[in-house]
Amino acid sequence: MPEIRMMATTGMLGYGYTEEAFRRGLEQDLDFIAADGGSMDPGPHYLGEGIPFVSRQAVKRDLSFMLEAAVDKKIPMLIGSTGGGGSEPQIAFVREVVEEIAAEKGLHFDMAVIHSEQSAESLKAKRADGKIEPLGPIAELTDSDIDESSRVVAMMGVEPFQAALKGGAQVVLAGRATDASIFSAIPLMRGAHPGLSWHLSKIIECAGQVTTPRTGQDCVLGTLRDDHFLVEPGHPDKRCTRMKIAAHTLYENPSPYLLEEPDGTLNTSHATYEQLDERVVKVSGSRFEPSNRYTVKLEGVKESGYRTVFIAGVRDPILISVIDDFIASCHERVAVEARNLGVADGAYRLNIRVYGKNATMGPREPVTDFNGHEIGLLVDVLADDPDTSKAIMAKARYALLHTDFPGRKCISGNLAIPFSPSDMPVGMTYEFNIWHRMEIDDPLAPFPIEYVSV
Repeated sequence: MPEIRMMATTGMLGYGYTEEAFRRGLEQDLDFIAADGGSMDPGPHYLGEGIPFVSRQAVKRDLSFMLEAAVDKKIPMLIGSTGGGGSEPQIAFVREVVEEIAAEKGLHFDMAVIHSEQSAESLKAKRADGKIEPLGPIAELTDSDIDESSRVVAMMGVEPFQAALKGGAQVVLAGRATDASIFSAIPLMRGAHPGLSWHLSKIIECAGQVTTPRTGQDCVLGTLRDDHFLVEPGHPDKRCTRMKIAAHTLYENPSPYLLEEPDGTLNTSHATYEQLDERVVKVSGSRFEPSNRYTVKLEGVKESGYRTVFIAGVRDPILISVIDDFIASCHERVAVEARNLGVADGAYRLNIRVYGKNATMGPREPVTDFNGHEIGLLVDVLADDPDTSKAIMAKARYALLHTDFPGRKCISGNLAIPFSPSDMPVGMTYEFNIWHRMEIDDPLAPFPIEYVSV
């Protein structure tokens, strides 16, 4: 097999990369360039609202170099999880930027847009056929879960990318996709070794995260051969090490050796990592174990209410010494005040997190000794409407400022509030309600492809 050379420009479209690394990568006779365009790491809000979590300015900058180079070199450009979560509005956002760049630079190319949002009707039909199961220790999916969802996307494998390329597309904007499928699609379509293809794709999908020094995102080059692959940084002043490359199989993955994809599992338990020189790592021995069924992950979100946020610091040693009891008394006071407003107990959720004391793990925190001289309070209120959220937050803020506690020497205060306005409405928020796996017979069926001449 002729070697296949690829470049991952950045671990996230909009996170950036250096022009020096990009230009050097283009000198390597590349077969394609690609980038992951999204993630669920930032939580459910962006999928629910259908918005990116990077700026339009940053996305346009990253895409400008990539598009111009792809057209000039006559090679494919692939983006997966476009716009952040691959929903319809997120894809439309990136598509608009692509068409704007093309108009400004006079670029002409054929583009495929692969959709990944799922309809309620199709999901209910799959559920009724017993083709959807929980992905982890969560409940079975119900029709009510589907009806409550604001958006649901399915995570595609390599087949929709391959179909789009076979259909004549040079530029592919794909909806939600597995990170590695973005980079495996072309090698597998050309008959490359499946284990090596998936393993190389897993390593370079986050681009500059596998380089040293890691001063930010940057381009990474992958070279795939018959019995091994090479990984090297695009930037001449950076390097890849065996440790960094091997460690990346642990990233976002519960197993250091097994990585599940829609049609099987990458097994790296027999992989070997060799430092060829200061900059380049050689990997061999990776295997791919096909599955007896084809499954795609489903990610869905529902509205969880309107949120208002309040932040304050506490440095009073007396208040800190009784902070748990103080917060409990504030909760009780807010409940009384809410009832006086006609707001039922179940109509809102008040959360008060104490940063510096069990804020991260809560009751599961194993460290019991607390010797901090200051703490931070992060307070949020969720309610079904914005007015109730703001009203309860106002009561909570007042309670935290003016509720007495044993040993108090002043009549009010004890909180340092860094911002004015102190209460910050953030609008509608979302929570994940679908995190399941769907079995399908046709890898293309849930992912319609639209072809566009740009």
